[in-house]
Amino acid sequence: MPLVPAALLADIPPGSLAEFETADATYALCNVDGVIHCVDGICPHAGGPLAQGALHGSTIVCPWHSWEFDVRGEELKSFPVTIEAGRIFIQLP
Repeated sequence: MPLVPAALLADIPPGSLAEFETADATYALCNVDGVIHCVDGICPHAGGPLAQGALHGSTIVCPWHSWEFDVRGEELKSFPVTIEAGRIFIQLP
């Protein structure tokens, strides 16, 4: 699985979200109390862009229909994150 550079850590302060796109997929990067999580960026309910929603603690809220998902849980596909020299890398399949 390749490590792909996704964002700068400084660009995603605690309590915020960022969207990262590749040619094949969209991801939501979430900073939960200083811990970066990466989850599938498309809402499984209706396809909404999760990173354009809100983050309340560890709960991401879809902007389309307000569905809520814990980014630490199993409802959304998650991807391993590595931080090196202030850069966030995600491990893609």
